[in-house]
Amino acid sequence: MTKRNDISVPQGYFQNLEQRLSRIPQQEVRPTTFQKVSPWLAYAASLVVLASVGGFIFRKAAQPVQEEYSWDYLSYLSQSLDPDGWVELEESPELSDEDIINYLLADNNISLELLAEANYEENN
Repeated sequence: MTKRNDISVPQGYFQNLEQRLSRIPQQEVRPTTFQKVSPWLAYAASLVVLASVGGFIFRKAAQPVQEEYSWDYLSYLSQSLDPDGWVELEESPELSDEDIINYLLADNNISLELLAEANYEENN
């Protein structure tokens, strides 16, 4: 099997090619306004994209961190770590001054004079 090439160049085509090319008028190629401005538009678009991405990243970083644990879990954790109840929870009742004075007088053998002296120093 041999291949036969049926395409051929006309006789004297390449000898007259230079003369034929010299007869074509030379035109000056001028870039259009869009071709002149398009690199600057590309730079501006890339700056807008970079500023948008940077703003998004910084906005995400500036958002406050969400708490991982709820107050219920923290109160459970504090009770389990402190079985004697030294840590006070948010649900603990508010103690009045009278309750504190009665506790100090009854349970800890603190004299009334000492409490009066402490109250006097606190007010002055």
